[in-house]
Amino acid sequence: MDNKGYFDSTEFRELLQRYEQAAETGACSYFGIEELRDLEAYYIFQDSTLMAEEIVNIAKKLHPNSPDIVKMEVKLSLCKDEPEVALVLLEEISTPHDDETNLLFAETFIAMKEYREAHDIIIDLLNRQRVTKETACDALELMLDCGFAQEALQITDYALQENPNEKCFWEIKAECLIELQNTKGAIAIYNKLLDSDPYSTFYWEQLAHIYYLINKYGKAIECFEYELAIGEEIEYACMMQGYCYYFLHNYSKAQAIFEVLSHKYPSSAMPRFYIALCLFATGQFDAALKGFEEVAHKSDTNSIEAMLARVNRAIIMSKMGNNEGAAGAISLAMVMHPEQMKQLLISEGELYELRDKENLTFKEMNVIDIKEWNREEQLFALARHLIKYGHWNIAKSVLLYAHPDAGDKADFDACIAYTMYRLGQQEQMPTYIRKALEGKSDVLFELFGLIYDADISTEAFISNIKK
Repeated sequence: MDNKGYFDSTEFRELLQRYEQAAETGACSYFGIEELRDLEAYYIFQDSTLMAEEIVNIAKKLHPNSPDIVKMEVKLSLCKDEPEVALVLLEEISTPHDDETNLLFAETFIAMKEYREAHDIIIDLLNRQRVTKETACDALELMLDCGFAQEALQITDYALQENPNEKCFWEIKAECLIELQNTKGAIAIYNKLLDSDPYSTFYWEQLAHIYYLINKYGKAIECFEYELAIGEEIEYACMMQGYCYYFLHNYSKAQAIFEVLSHKYPSSAMPRFYIALCLFATGQFDAALKGFEEVAHKSDTNSIEAMLARVNRAIIMSKMGNNEGAAGAISLAMVMHPEQMKQLLISEGELYELRDKENLTFKEMNVIDIKEWNREEQLFALARHLIKYGHWNIAKSVLLYAHPDAGDKADFDACIAYTMYRLGQQEQMPTYIRKALEGKSDVLFELFGLIYDADISTEAFISNIKK
């Protein structure tokens, strides 16, 4: 059973309403263990850890002897990114392990990045003589999470030969194709599924997201419209439409959507970030500066949200001629940067756009996932981005900050020399040019628009750029 499809059903909506009304009024109300498990799954799906924890506490009071309690605690631990705790809970189960317990072991190993152990459990489950459709589908979903998309596709194709009318296998095949970036095949499957179930918000959402992944934003908006026509309360569809309108440069519509979301979720950085982006895009620089300042202030100090907000503030101030303010903003961004800065590799426009797992497209995924990018490469990408848009001062600041710890300094030397050249600070420039030439930096020639010459002297190079 697809969770999202069930969560959109009348049956679950009535259960959720009954629980939320009881919680709001403080009334005593009985809920079966299966109902509580559904509620926990819903709040985990919504990333509402505290609400999920409250459901587990209720389950312990109402059903203290239920074997399902441990499974609920395991799911909660995984939601809280505590896989080691989940593993301890699972290993304390003394009864013979059923399929669900084995699936939880696999999910826990995935969270611990022990993919081979998870894969072995999944294969063992799928190879059993009697395996239910639900277990097979859940196992294949986890196989996808392990990164074995091609193998999952082969097994799913075999399952479809035996069960050609089982929708869950078609859904998994579509997910496999998406993972393998075969979007044409996935689109065909969801169109076929929609022919038989045109009111499925899940299918419309999946189809919309595929179009988003391949940058077909107009088609994505249309599919999200169909989803909202069926369930107008679905906020994910609204949020994704906001991204689509932003990337289609319809900033007024995008901003209107993000304004609504920012009022509803005042602690969320994402809608505020995109409001500030829209303000910048429409020439409202002062308002954009204030917006990014709010994002930085309300986000965790060393988060990517705070860093990108500070970098964007530096770019805007540089653009406005406030070099002192820009220097302060970029310095703060450098000093208080997060451990993971892959997002510095994927900006298309002058400002950085905050990304998460929902609003990445294949284009960005193919950049950030192609290798393990280290700190040196990430900061170098930031410097090149700033150079591209002519922000010489703050680019130089980034380069000088990263230069001492760089393994291969030649390209850093080249970029520092170029920023000095553009700033008219040519006293130290020969030293950096000489180091870049000694390190065989082709970036040096690229920046100055010269043909690569491995044997050129520093003096000859400087003479050429003065011509």
